[in-house]
Amino acid sequence: MKEKFIVKKKGISIVVNPEFIPETTEVEKIIEYFDVNEYKVNAKVLDVHYGRGKTYLVQDPYNRRVIIRHYWRGGLIGKVLGDKFLSFFGSSHRAFREYDLLQTMKKMGLPVPKPIAAKEERSLFFIRNDIVMMEIPGTKNLGEILSARRLTDEEIAKIGDAVGKLFKAGIYHSDLNINNILFDGADNVWIVDFDKCVQRTIGKKQYHEMVNRLKRSFDKFKEERNNFYWSEYDFSKLLPAIKSSYEKNY
Repeated sequence: MKEKFIVKKKGISIVVNPEFIPETTEVEKIIEYFDVNEYKVNAKVLDVHYGRGKTYLVQDPYNRRVIIRHYWRGGLIGKVLGDKFLSFFGSSHRAFREYDLLQTMKKMGLPVPKPIAAKEERSLFFIRNDIVMMEIPGTKNLGEILSARRLTDEEIAKIGDAVGKLFKAGIYHSDLNINNILFDGADNVWIVDFDKCVQRTIGKKQYHEMVNRLKRSFDKFKEERNNFYWSEYDFSKLLPAIKSSYEKNY
């Protein structure tokens, strides 16, 4: 089976994973697949996560639980442009790039979500982006877990193994933090949110950038919460686990 097909209509381009949506599906139905208001009207919104924007967990027309995420700009420029990305920059194709990267990582056996479809909607000089992914059932992120209890040594080792494999595969995660590292109900680690991430050579500089970003997220959570079960000693156990996985078979 091929990895994707593309449909277009009136300024809208959608990349679709035929594993989840048949290529024979009408274009209007594929466009409607992204319509959060339609899910609301039909009481198919199961949960809403509030971050930079809203991320929706919905029950799709195939009775699957899927995540719909709209892309918003951050920083000062985000206050002006909101969800609009200038179309003449290659970096504006955020959803398509994340879709392709997720497909690449799934083929490499990395613990990341399965992409279903990605959409670009053009208006004048701007692009708006959306992506749909399969839900990873029964997950909690590290922030949620560590607000309730400590991690076991085995869990710390699993995080290090997953992060190290990501680095070894040449994946530069531009926002590696504890909200983007999850455990599912079977105690498996998953890594999510690959917006603006790329596949490239991971040298010492990139390695330390990502590790330091991860450490800052632990430190920030610890400062902001009265109960946060993480210490420098825990991080000292995580570092060699990441390094061991990254260097394995080199």
